[in-house]
Amino acid sequence: MEKKLIHNLLEPIKPIRQIKLIKQLKFIFLYFLFPISILTCLPLFGSEDFSLDGEVSLPSDILETIEKLKENPIDINSATYDELIQIPYITPLLAMRIEDYTKQNKFFNDTKDLLLIGGLNEPLLLKISPYITIKRRKILIKKGKIKWKTIWSKKSPAEEGYKGNPFKVSNKIQYHNSQITLGGSAYKDAYERSYFDFYTLYCYIQKDNHGIILGDYALDIGERLILGYPGFVFKSSGIVKAREYLIRPYTSGFEDFSFRGCAIKKEWKLLYSSIFVSNKKVDATIEDTVVKRIIYETGYHRSETEIEKKDRIQERLIGGIIGGGNERVRISTTSIFAKYDKTVEPDSSHYYRFSGKSYGLTGVHVVYNESNLSLWSEYAFCHSTKGMGGILGVSCKPHNTTISMLFRNYGEKFYSPRAFSFCESEVRNEQGFYIYINSKLRNDFLISGYFDIFNRQHPTYFNPLSTKGYETFLSSEKKIMNSKLYVRYKRKEKNSYRWEGMSLRYERQNLRLSIDTDIDKRKKFRILWEGIIFYVPDLRLQEMGNLISLSFKSEIIKDALFESGIVFFETESYNSRIYLFINDIPGSMYTRSFFGKGFDFYVLIKGRVLDNLRVYGKVEMEKNDRIFNRIYKVGMEWR
Repeated sequence: MEKKLIHNLLEPIKPIRQIKLIKQLKFIFLYFLFPISILTCLPLFGSEDFSLDGEVSLPSDILETIEKLKENPIDINSATYDELIQIPYITPLLAMRIEDYTKQNKFFNDTKDLLLIGGLNEPLLLKISPYITIKRRKILIKKGKIKWKTIWSKKSPAEEGYKGNPFKVSNKIQYHNSQITLGGSAYKDAYERSYFDFYTLYCYIQKDNHGIILGDYALDIGERLILGYPGFVFKSSGIVKAREYLIRPYTSGFEDFSFRGCAIKKEWKLLYSSIFVSNKKVDATIEDTVVKRIIYETGYHRSETEIEKKDRIQERLIGGIIGGGNERVRISTTSIFAKYDKTVEPDSSHYYRFSGKSYGLTGVHVVYNESNLSLWSEYAFCHSTKGMGGILGVSCKPHNTTISMLFRNYGEKFYSPRAFSFCESEVRNEQGFYIYINSKLRNDFLISGYFDIFNRQHPTYFNPLSTKGYETFLSSEKKIMNSKLYVRYKRKEKNSYRWEGMSLRYERQNLRLSIDTDIDKRKKFRILWEGIIFYVPDLRLQEMGNLISLSFKSEIIKDALFESGIVFFETESYNSRIYLFINDIPGSMYTRSFFGKGFDFYVLIKGRVLDNLRVYGKVEMEKNDRIFNRIYKVGMEWR
């Protein structure tokens, strides 16, 4: 009845569709045929490490790791398990198999020798190849190293309504050798008053099969259903298997993912265990002395309203993990118990949320491996809310192909505030099934794609109505001479478009073409086009957007890299926004959303002054219908 009413209301404005068609033809001519005519005149290239979209939120240190691995690839012959696990797409099982291979006094003479490792095929080898290298001998002694980094940035014109200065500053320092890691960091966002608005300090000691960390640390356990850290587990990466068991110092500027206290781990031949405690203040929304919402979101403390939320609740947490097994079968169980110093009493008229002063979680994690097959699952139960969550995955690697499937079921009452499992929106109130395929065909033709269907039956904080939908993705790349062509199509349907109290179905389709060309060993050029169509059938609402990006990278002199890029974009509204990853100073990389009409231009310089000192600089101008900003960034790093 509602759909018929909408149809009748909109019947007089049928000519709008013809207008949209004319606009569509205009956009295709200006933004599609023109780029293609340019592309056909160039050698073909185009490859992307990751398709980062707007829903992907990664800490800067994760993206910084990618940059450093490209600059200093890991030597497979001397790498430890902890080093191997840093490489994107390397699972805990593959890391163990590679380390076991080298421990048997065997050496890899070429990266293709990695194909001798069970579960590692050619498509996977191509994905990890930028991050690895092969040296003929092992490095037996590793000297201690001091690392230090400072990044300063400013955006102008300055925004009004804040009392702090517009500078954004981050500082990190770390000493590391084979047994001990000492360090700390301090962060200040723009317009925050203190240069130590968020800081970390840590001391991590490792020897043989045991370790202890004091201070700020991160946990990445199981499939991240209870405890996790944001990483590469998202749809378009094709990585659906978490790293299982990892304790490490916390160096990210994301404020609410860390623990502050102590963690101890011990490993035996077939068993491992860990116990950890944390006592930390977290942000919260408090109204009339009542805690309404605990936030794990922005971490900004610029205005009086934001400052009022800072460190309002003390969270005390204790937990442990015990597990065991071998390469074929591993089983572990994790339990945590946490208590707040204030009672949480949210307004739950539209959204069920945890209430009370304490919560506890217990979960079981199981992994089974064969040569080219992996099965894993994790199930957890929240004692306070009586909610359950579960995840079940399988991955197989037949010749030159990888197939992964994942089923998830997170109950409405499942409360796990530090979970980072695979999901569409959040690890709660969601069911879904995901399948990913990556394959290398003849003549080095690579294809990959995924299909994800999801359902959120109950109201959420952002949408008081149930939502469901699906998302599909298909990409291909082909190398020809010194270039590659990359093509990507993405379609998403979801009934979450709000209109007069209803949730209507919308369709979003993206098509991306990119060509990167190695002009010579020191010069690279990229051209990228992306178009989007956003459509709400019940409203006959159709919006379009287009984006063209050109970038050039060159090694001016030895150890000095120059990069420049410009982005032109035109979209009809925020609904037809386009996401694009913009290269930046290491540790400051991000994915931008472009909407409206305008351009973005940047110049980036990276150089090595001394053997260990690196300097960075970036100038960026962004202009659209609403703003014209200038951004300046400077960084220095010793490593």
